[in-house]
Amino acid sequence: MQNILAIFRRELASAVDQPLAYLLVPIYGILVGGFSLWFDDVFSAGTASMRGVFFWSGFFLLILVPALTMRVFAEERRSGTIEILSTLPISEAELVSGKFIATLALVLLLIGSTLGYPLMLASLSTPVAGDDAAPFVVRMFTECGLDWGPVWGGYLGLALLGAALTAIGLGCSASTANPIVAFLTALAITTFPYVLGLFLDRVPQTLLPLFQYVSFSYHFDNLARGVIDLRDLVFWGSLTGLGLHAAVWTLERRRLE
Repeated sequence: MQNILAIFRRELASAVDQPLAYLLVPIYGILVGGFSLWFDDVFSAGTASMRGVFFWSGFFLLILVPALTMRVFAEERRSGTIEILSTLPISEAELVSGKFIATLALVLLLIGSTLGYPLMLASLSTPVAGDDAAPFVVRMFTECGLDWGPVWGGYLGLALLGAALTAIGLGCSASTANPIVAFLTALAITTFPYVLGLFLDRVPQTLLPLFQYVSFSYHFDNLARGVIDLRDLVFWGSLTGLGLHAAVWTLERRRLE
């Protein structure tokens, strides 16, 4: 655990020193806000719903998370510092775990930048009350027109989607010394199963269960509706574990070469 924390601190400090971390948070907020207001207009739809915000939040994670992960191992390999790390008394699993937690912390920061939307929707949909009513902040969570169940489920879905994308991105970054190749590989691997969920209505009924199971957006949409299904949690957990295992296996194989 001590080794994991040391790698976590090192990776987080390295990320903070890079301008990319400071650019991605405002870029993500602007993209999600702009597309949510332009295509879904969450403030004039007549109902308080986060569905549009969650859709665009997940979509842009698909692009920005590979940009965060592409340098994590690829830059280490290109600069030769991975050779120094391999001589330290630290296992590949600890190295991957530390880098994963640090990168996931940045991804969660991206997701957290959208928390203003449910608070704004709850504020606007809370009715005016008399002097003897509960405090306004309390009524935002109890009397507003926003259903908080799907909101919590949606943010859980974003966190699990971000964890899976981070793990896959690390697996791709560990396999190459070129950050651009790592970015494109991670983007290619994750784009198809995410976009697949948008066309499930065109899939033959006999193949629909299979396509639903491999679709990222299908499992994410279930959570965004407030439905916490164990099958969705197992899917995201398995996907994250598979990505981390691929990163560890790649580093172990490289050490043996």
